[in-house]
Amino acid sequence: MNKLTYRRILLIGDVLAVAAFVIVGQYFHNMTAMANAALRAVEQIAAIGLPFILLAWLLGAYPARHPETWREMGLFLLRSALAFIYAVPTGLFIRAWLFGQPTVLLAFASMALLFSAMFVLGWRVLFAAVSVVLRKRRQQRWKEQLA
Repeated sequence: MNKLTYRRILLIGDVLAVAAFVIVGQYFHNMTAMANAALRAVEQIAAIGLPFILLAWLLGAYPARHPETWREMGLFLLRSALAFIYAVPTGLFIRAWLFGQPTVLLAFASMALLFSAMFVLGWRVLFAAVSVVLRKRRQQRWKEQLA
């Protein structure tokens, strides 16, 4: 897998994970039947997703190549978690501003952080673990072919 494909898959997965979080949240809060539910979902996805993508990029959570060792996977996930921890509050404030809410409730912020972590960081853990396992399998096959 080349660098560009790897980063694209990671980016698309991040956007889909944020979208899943927003849509599931709208469903559980009975907001899917609202007249502007789709537009509201897109705004929320952008408000939460864009800060994460920007911070993840700046903190190196979109590396040029996939993790090849468990150590590299740990560093990748640490960068992902740091970007996430900073991006969620930023996204919540952007979301509050977009919807004209004067404050962000602490209870909402903590639940948003917890549940969005399940989606976004869960996706990244799965992606990184699969990358490492596939890389190790390829290396093992290569060694077996040389023997």
